[in-house]
Amino acid sequence: MKLLLGNAEFFDGTSAAVRNCQIWFDYDEMVLTDLAGDQEYARWFAAKLLCDWTSQTVMVVELNKPTSTAYVKITNTETAQSVERKIRLVAGLPKRENTKKIVFGSLASIALIAVALIFFLPVFSKYAVHNVPKSWEAELGKSVEETLIPALSEEKICKASTGQAALEQMAKRLTKGMDLPFDPVMTVVESKIPNAFALPGGRITILSKTLEVVDSPDELAAVLAHELGHVKHRHSMQQLINVAGTGIVFSMFIGDFTGGSIVASVGESMLDSSYSRDMEREADLFAVQMLENAGVDSTGLASFLEKIAAEHSEANALTQALGFLSSHPPTQERVDTLNELADPEAKKTPVLSEWQWESLKNICSETAELSA
Repeated sequence: MKLLLGNAEFFDGTSAAVRNCQIWFDYDEMVLTDLAGDQEYARWFAAKLLCDWTSQTVMVVELNKPTSTAYVKITNTETAQSVERKIRLVAGLPKRENTKKIVFGSLASIALIAVALIFFLPVFSKYAVHNVPKSWEAELGKSVEETLIPALSEEKICKASTGQAALEQMAKRLTKGMDLPFDPVMTVVESKIPNAFALPGGRITILSKTLEVVDSPDELAAVLAHELGHVKHRHSMQQLINVAGTGIVFSMFIGDFTGGSIVASVGESMLDSSYSRDMEREADLFAVQMLENAGVDSTGLASFLEKIAAEHSEANALTQALGFLSSHPPTQERVDTLNELADPEAKKTPVLSEWQWESLKNICSETAELSA
């Protein structure tokens, strides 16, 4: 839409004629017309114009081009000041034609990407996840953890050093010789809910009630091994691509993976969605292989599933949304499959000593705020 700023005198540089004209601005161009606004005398790109105050009340505007001798003489001070301000305001903008092309091209690209994400990423997320930079996923996981944990607890993380050391010793034994995309980062959070879940980037959260529900360190190791299975296959990232694909990928393009909106959407997707049947089976199979590779009893995961399934009817809604109980296939089917996979004859040794296990169970004897 054109904006009329006032009247002036136009000299075309090719004749001695002086034409009274109107000065308009059409986005980033200064347009000169006859006084009726019907005939266009000139159209100049504002970034190419020079303003020269020949006196306190007269300003001359001309093209910054050696071959051009045309100019506009403005004798009304208010009009001259308005024109100068407008030129300075728009001088840094690209030409309208280029802007249109850029905007149209950007919108077209976004539309194509969005269509591809909506229709194809759910199918190919298993393969697409390998194109997500691990450093980006790790940063995303850290941000999501900081946002999600307060929704699950009273904002306390368990920090007893001997307990954390025992947990890390357990993970070290389980992961020995296993090729994982990330080094696991484990956090125990105060909670009345028995559960555990993996976030992007190898972050695993264990809710403290789990330490009360399990009967042994080997059973907890089985729970941890299952979550490490999700880490191995980058299931959390796959799921986020499925659920929040457009936001995730666009944020990756612009480098914003810690912004509030994207982290919030990721957190919501972790709460509202469940792993697919294939993802859970992959994690279960990996857990059994990991446990037997480490010489740890591989029957613990099935027994843990049975315990929390028994409490399912009384569980908090978050328990239903996260981790084990939200999964497909149904819990009993998973229990049966796990029992079939486990090798009762495999050589086993306790994953932790009695002292280490007691330390781990008491990890919440020291707590800290999440921001600490």
